[in-house]
Amino acid sequence: MDVKKILVIRTSALGDVVHVLPAVGALHELYPDASISWFIEPAAAGLVACHPLIKKFFVFDRPGWKRSWRRPSAWPGLLGGLWRIVRALRAERFDLVVDFQCNVRSGVAVVLSGGRTRLGFARADCPEWGGRLFTNLKAPRCAQGIHKVEKNLALVRALGWRGEPPRPILPVPEADREWARSVIAQLPGSGPVIALHPAVSRFGEFKRWPVSHYRELIDLARSKLDARILITWGPGERELAESIGRPTVAPPIESPSRLAALAASSAALVAADTGALHIAAALGTATVGIYGPKDERIYGPFPLAPHLRAIRSRVPCSPCKLRRCEHRICMSMVFPEEVLRVLEEALASASTASSDMKNGSG
Repeated sequence: MDVKKILVIRTSALGDVVHVLPAVGALHELYPDASISWFIEPAAAGLVACHPLIKKFFVFDRPGWKRSWRRPSAWPGLLGGLWRIVRALRAERFDLVVDFQCNVRSGVAVVLSGGRTRLGFARADCPEWGGRLFTNLKAPRCAQGIHKVEKNLALVRALGWRGEPPRPILPVPEADREWARSVIAQLPGSGPVIALHPAVSRFGEFKRWPVSHYRELIDLARSKLDARILITWGPGERELAESIGRPTVAPPIESPSRLAALAASSAALVAADTGALHIAAALGTATVGIYGPKDERIYGPFPLAPHLRAIRSRVPCSPCKLRRCEHRICMSMVFPEEVLRVLEEALASASTASSDMKNGSG
């Protein structure tokens, strides 16, 4: 297949976008002369805006669209904006469109793109039944229980790519790194910088680790490691971060790239299954993911490495496929002492890997 222009579709969320990055690298390996574009939403676009393999971004402000759609007076402007995006997409004449989302929302973008070959998942692998209707080339069905990154790579393998998962590329602008260093310089303590991200998406609220557990973990890490603690947060999450009642809560994090800069500047990051965890893992920062309802073998930190750890609840109902849960016992039954132990192991593995690289044995 002669491929000169590729459109990647994965609109959100941050963690899901990070999970597509190895597949973007694989597409570049398979079609090194092709230009790659990305159809994405604003927040996620801010995370990957400097990606060296992406030539263009087509940014669709779906949250803004939903807000404005309630006002009939805004409809002409909305329709005009949509038409401009469609016209820009079709002007590219994409040879290949790869839908890494495969739901109805992404399917509309697939059709509007006008791409010649539209690749998506097999019917059984689409999160919504309608996702399969918009593609004209389907990948073979994926094996059950594979990681989300491997599932995304299966689409590229369906095109003929073979190889090990490329490392994700997640550039962080130097201005954001400087800002992160200035934040970290103000932290009390002399031990490793440990970032904690207590929030999860509203949709995944049942995945959140209890505030009381974060509070106890902070006290343990300070006592045993003299850790410098940084509590990070995103839009609408500051109240939760401050409710932990321990310094230091990060100042306003104005963009996903600043969150990435804080993760890159930390020795480790602890979080539940949320975008911050996957950003840190992609950057090579030691991570500890706390899992209850979700299966860490599918949704855990990637790539598999000694400094990227996941800990899952041992309750009989974990993991599950529920979308909401009243008691969330699985998360409360992961205890701070256990998380601290895994955190120490992750930090030790990261230190060993760093020493090996300096000594030329890595």
